[in-house]
Amino acid sequence: MKNLLYLYFIALLGLGSCASQKNMETKPPFVIDHPTSQKWIGGKEERSSGIDVVLPITQIMDENVSFQHLYFRGHVTTVKKEIIDGKQFVSAKITIKKFTKPDIIMHADPRQEVGNRPPHMKKDTITEYPYELDDDEAVLSYIGNDGKKVKYTKISEIKEKEPLLYSTKPRN
Repeated sequence: MKNLLYLYFIALLGLGSCASQKNMETKPPFVIDHPTSQKWIGGKEERSSGIDVVLPITQIMDENVSFQHLYFRGHVTTVKKEIIDGKQFVSAKITIKKFTKPDIIMHADPRQEVGNRPPHMKKDTITEYPYELDDDEAVLSYIGNDGKKVKYTKISEIKEKEPLLYSTKPRN
């Protein structure tokens, strides 16, 4: 009886883990050719940094496809479909760090510094990242022509461009 209970528990665990896995579509209703990523860094200390991912769509078999999210290098972000010069793109902007400078008072008299708050050590909220991907791989989620089911496709060979380093000088 005890062995039957253990067997039942293991079978229940196995079935539960299968339901949580996301199936990849091998033939999505679009073709992405020469995807790129590019890191960028703001010029001032208060600025942020991140990664822009551009997925050029060379062929689309279903115009009703709605692109949802991109999973890339441990981050999840929403995507948007753009048309530039007659070419279709799916783009994602991942913001990695936002630098904020606290407003503090520095004074020779320590009593003047009473209102200063100690630095807040913010812990990153870790969301469950469902994929193990290389640095040149991503997963794109989309809703197909049925309009109901979210589907996933893996994108490989994402070429990394030179990083963009924004200047600290103001434009005149």
